[in-house]
Amino acid sequence: MNIRSARPDTADYYEDNAEGLRDLGVPVAERVWQTVKNNKWLIAILITASLVIGVVATLIMTPKYQASARIEISRVENNVTAVEGVETQDQVLDAQYYETQYELLKSRSLAEQVVRQGKLASDEAFLKAFDIDTADAGFARDPERALANLLLDNVSISPVGSSNLVDIRFTSPSPAVSARIANSWANEYIASNLSRRFGATNEARQFLEGRIEQLRERLETAERELITYAAERNLFTIETPETGSSSETASQTLVASDLQALNTALAQATTERIAAQSALDATATALSPEDAAAIQPLRQRRAELSAQRAQLRATAGEEYPTVRALSEQISQLDREIAAAERRSGSAVRARFQQALETEQRLRARVNELRDEFVGQRRDSVQYNILQREVDTTQALYNSLLQRYREIGVAGVGENNIAMVDAAEVPTVPSEPNLLRNLLLSLLIGAAAAGGIILLREKLDQSVRDPAEVPELLGVPLLGSIPASRENDLADELESKHSELYEAYFNLFTTLGFLSENGVPKRLMLGSTRPAEGKSLSSVALAKILAERGKRVLLLDADMRHSGLSKYLDVSGGKGLSNYLRGEDDWQSLVQIAKPFNFELIPAGRQPPNAAELLAGDRFEEFLGKLEARYDHVIIDAPPVLGLADAPLIASAVEGVVMVVEANRGKVRMIAQALDRLERGGGKIFGAVVTKLDERNQSYGYGYGYGYGYSYGEKPKLSEVA
Repeated sequence: MNIRSARPDTADYYEDNAEGLRDLGVPVAERVWQTVKNNKWLIAILITASLVIGVVATLIMTPKYQASARIEISRVENNVTAVEGVETQDQVLDAQYYETQYELLKSRSLAEQVVRQGKLASDEAFLKAFDIDTADAGFARDPERALANLLLDNVSISPVGSSNLVDIRFTSPSPAVSARIANSWANEYIASNLSRRFGATNEARQFLEGRIEQLRERLETAERELITYAAERNLFTIETPETGSSSETASQTLVASDLQALNTALAQATTERIAAQSALDATATALSPEDAAAIQPLRQRRAELSAQRAQLRATAGEEYPTVRALSEQISQLDREIAAAERRSGSAVRARFQQALETEQRLRARVNELRDEFVGQRRDSVQYNILQREVDTTQALYNSLLQRYREIGVAGVGENNIAMVDAAEVPTVPSEPNLLRNLLLSLLIGAAAAGGIILLREKLDQSVRDPAEVPELLGVPLLGSIPASRENDLADELESKHSELYEAYFNLFTTLGFLSENGVPKRLMLGSTRPAEGKSLSSVALAKILAERGKRVLLLDADMRHSGLSKYLDVSGGKGLSNYLRGEDDWQSLVQIAKPFNFELIPAGRQPPNAAELLAGDRFEEFLGKLEARYDHVIIDAPPVLGLADAPLIASAVEGVVMVVEANRGKVRMIAQALDRLERGGGKIFGAVVTKLDERNQSYGYGYGYGYGYSYGEKPKLSEVA
């Protein structure tokens, strides 16, 4: 988030010339590690406290025992002979089936069933194990529901890998209660599964039994009505073989059967009558086949005798005795033949008469039965209606009876869920688990520490990463100064191998790139608040410039609360305030800054109106006189916020170096201070971040690195001249 807009002139020049600065970016992992190191005491305290709480909680927790019962849930097999195309569907159904069974094992209905079957509401051992007060309002109002909730809170269902096995675990303060409830849970689940599996069969059987009884009564009534109606209408039926089948039969009434038989007899009698009439209508000599057969031998004998007589008559004459004897025999045969022919005609007429009478008698009977059959046909309409009712009811009855028998056979089988291992009474408590609780406490402590550190990082609005100064404040980063680890800062500045000296030397090098003439002649060092390292930075820059052979004057412009006395031996008395109030001999105000070899004008006594003194032309004229004599005038200005002094000083110098204390000052306040200086006419060269310590190591700033040069790569004097 850019709080201030960038200043192109200074920033661009800085970017073009600050080739000596190192890239201060570091890997994320290293930043995290450094953040952990910076907050190691906070992390240690939180984790230790969490572990202590975990140990105490483990010691005061009531021991709990866990019992486990193992069951096997087999898939219900279907009677399928063609397996092609069924396997994939079965896999999907298997997954759904087992997920359903796991949910059923955790259902409230099963818990309530365990409560009812085990009579847990009155079980003293169970109530004592869980310290249940039976007088409690919630328990008294619905004990079954309350105990079911308790069981569900303490039971766990754990499928064993990719097998069909499932572990039912129950945890309670009593080992015996845990084992009993685990076994009861498994047994009730097995029983409920059997009930669910065959419950529909039982209901179907009960329904079919009632329906079959209704149909039986209805069938009996229909059959009774059919028989009564048939008896009243003489509609008696007989079973006859069905045409083309030896096993099937058809039914017809007795009248129809008699009519059919009489029709057959009538047809035969008519045939016989016609045959007799034909014989009667023939010639008189016409004989019946029987008579013709009887007369044929007589005719043949007569013919033989006639032939003999004719032969003898030709030779012996008519009077020959043999001829006369043969004539007598022939006459006798003629008489016999005539008698036979007469008898044959009487038989034909008698047969014709008999056939005629038989035909007439049968025809009369057929006519009578035909009239009766027509009446029965009219009555058979209602008879057929009653017969269809009997047949339909009989078919329904037989179908339901067959289904009833099938259900009876299907209802017999084994349960697809079985107990594998019954729960045993545990001997060792499963809770509390000290190791697990310690690991959990460690994780909680680490998470709490991480959360707090992250929250601190997010809420902290101070400058933590100096590399973010251009983005946050819109000004270049001129230098990064570490926090001093020594009490005597003068000695540390005197040592050219110290980290503090290295940092300020890098700052001096960077300031040399701010203008074409090197370090600006009039340079103000300001800060947002007191004690941000502004005075120390002023002293360090003045010392380094003096060591480079420059004529340097350090002007203490903080007339309200000077901080140079912490680092220099400054004698009291007169100073800048005296000159601004009218004294003209400014040279008498100059002192030698001990222990360093540069000149100093102290702030002087605190005036009542410091801002008014700085607002006049006398201060800017004074800077002109100093600039004429010295190569560089370093001004240690008062803090910006809350005072009008700093903007007045900033308007009279070439530019301002803003000193920002790391890890303390708010970015918003620093931005406000920069705005005030700019609105007052000042020019901001950049910012210096001071007092970097272990907290900033995660950003690449720490002791021994990150300040532009490592030891052994110090710049030469010619590079910064």
